Amino acid sequence: MTREMIKFRKLLDENGIEWHDASDPADDPLRIDRTHFEYNRFHYSVIHGYGTYGGYSFFRDEDEELLELMSNRVNDGDPIGWLTAEEVMKYVRGER
Repeated sequence: MTREMIKFRKLLDENGIEWHDASDPADDPLRIDRTHFEYNRFHYSVIHGYGTYGGYSFFRDEDEELLELMSNRVNDGDPIGWLTAEEVMKYVRGER
């Protein structure tokens, strides 16, 4: 699991936001780590892994180790990628 996802989950805990680990199995070579939660009546999905915006793919040599956010509250429900844990929290708090 990328450092940004670990930081993000810690930020959720610090803010009293309950979250659910919806990640793929650890032995999946195309694993995607997923953090799901509800906040202020909106559903959020924060992901990192193969094929994610900020993760890794066959087209890039390195994992960018950043997060992708999708929520019906931001960006008309379309994903936003290449985010740090702090940037995702700004979206969650409505600061962006």
